[in-house]
Order: sequence, then structure tokens, then C-alpha cells
Amino acid sequence: MNSGNLIFRYQFLFSLLTLLSACSDSEISNKASNLTGSNIRGKVILLDSNNSMAQIELLARSNELADKLPGRIGSEMKFQVQPGDLALLGNRSVFRGNLQESFSPLLGKTFLLHNIWPDEPAERIRVNNINRLLRRDTLSMGESMIRTIGDNLPPFALYDQNGEVVTTDYFDGSVTVMNFIFSRCSVAEMCPASTMKMKKLQELADKTKIPHIRFLSITLDPNFDSPGVLKSYSLGYDLKEENFKVCTADKSVIDDLTRQFGILRQNEKNQPLDHTMRTLIVNSKRQIVYQVPGRNWRVDDFLARLQEGLSAY
Repeated sequence: MNSGNLIFRYQFLFSLLTLLSACSDSEISNKASNLTGSNIRGKVILLDSNNSMAQIELLARSNELADKLPGRIGSEMKFQVQPGDLALLGNRSVFRGNLQESFSPLLGKTFLLHNIWPDEPAERIRVNNINRLLRRDTLSMGESMIRTIGDNLPPFALYDQNGEVVTTDYFDGSVTVMNFIFSRCSVAEMCPASTMKMKKLQELADKTKIPHIRFLSITLDPNFDSPGVLKSYSLGYDLKEENFKVCTADKSVIDDLTRQFGILRQNEKNQPLDHTMRTLIVNSKRQIVYQVPGRNWRVDDFLARLQEGLSAY
């Protein structure tokens, strides 16, 4: 090959690379991320808990945000963050979340970063794979079938109030009291009362030295109840998080779980979520050994069963 042809090829390759690099960062990023609405993907650089601020490296953003955010992909930006989400960002470096225009005395016009979810790629793949098994299991059940005493739990993967993944491995080697709630429930006799009873049961189990006991609450409102929201919920009820997890997941996962456990939900526009309740005891083999439908379960009943029937669990 003569030198003229070689020079021409190098010039062509250089021009092609220049053209590709001229593409907007949002176009390249969005093809990879498929983000929509006001969604971004980012990496935590620095947190300022005193001012509820987070310095973030922008990894991807939706098309809708391309003209609103001044920084390019890879640049660092500061956002306001709510306390629960700020706690989550302290545990997880890569995340996805939503932006809402806001104002800060420190920064002036800015954005509030909220509805934050962990988004480490390897972890996301693991969670999705487990929940595909849950989907398959749900589809295999008949329309009138629900899980009841004697049945084993299906496989599932959730995120707790600290952004940690919770799978059915959580039930191994312990007795677990499990129920379904959501943070915006305004009916005092429903979710607020149930969480208070779970807290009281946790305190009595600790006081009476019941070993290897855990508590798990799963949200019925995953579109609102992100891990950070549930962190604030947990702190608001002063739950002892050593053995109490409050969990969420994508809506499709929660739909499968409520279907399997016979929890009915009705969500009408501009109306609070209407739902049924069920509180269960699950043994160390992931088997349901006791349950009470409705809201009228009693702390003393569950405590007695935990104290007297541990050998059966």
C-alpha cells in the first residue's frame, strides 16, 4: 500500500472519530440507558448532610432533561436531596433517580433529587433474574390459588430501606414476621396500627429473649415508596433496623407478591390506596406456619406462638 493511500485512510478514520465525538452526550447516553421522564443515572462524589446536598457525577439522563441540565455527561453537579434518600446515597454509590426543579438558599435555582434507587449493573441483573422466577411462579398459579399455611415462599428480590437487596435467603435460619403496608396509608387502624404492633412485637421478642427472629414489611405502593422513602418511614417509627427490614421493588414484583399472598389493592384517581392486609409467620425453611388475614391480628397472640412453638419453626 503506498503512502498516499495510507494517509487517506488515517484522515478518513480521524474524520469519522471526530464526527462520532460531535454527537451530543445525551444522545449517546440515552441509547444506552433508556431513561425517560425526569430520570437520571449518577454516581455519588460527595455528600453534605448538613445542607442536604449531594455532588453527583452525571452518568446518563433522559432526553427530556437534555436542555434543562447545564452539565454534560461525565460532569459533576450538585442537587438537593431529601433525608431518606441522602442516607441511601451514603450506602450506594451508583443510582437512578428523578429530578424536580427546586430552589436552594445555597445554590439558588437547582433540582431536588428524589425517588432514588440503587443501580449497580451486576446487582440489577441479579435482582431481575430472581424476579423473573417470581413472575414464572405467579403465572403457574391458578386464578383462585394463594399461598397459605404449609406453603413455601416463592423466590423474590426486594430493596430494603438502606438500598440493600433482600431475597428469600433472609428467612433462612430465623423466624420471620411478615406483613404488607405502605408509607402514605392514612387510615390509623390499618398500616400505622400494623407497624406499631410490629414494633411492639419486636420489642417484646427482644425483652423475652426470643432468638433468631426477624421482621419484614413489604410496601403496597412501590411507585412512591422508594428505599429512601422507606428509610424515612423506618426512622419515623423508630424501628430497630438490626432485624427489621421495610422493602420495596418495581411495581410488577409487588403485583406478583400481592397476587400470591391474596392482598387486594384498589387505586382510584385522587383516592387513597384501598387494600386488604395479611400478617404471617414464616419459619427458617421459608414455610408459612401461621397467618391472620385483615387488620385485627394481636401482638400477644403472635408473641405466644413465637414463644411456645419455636421448636416447630
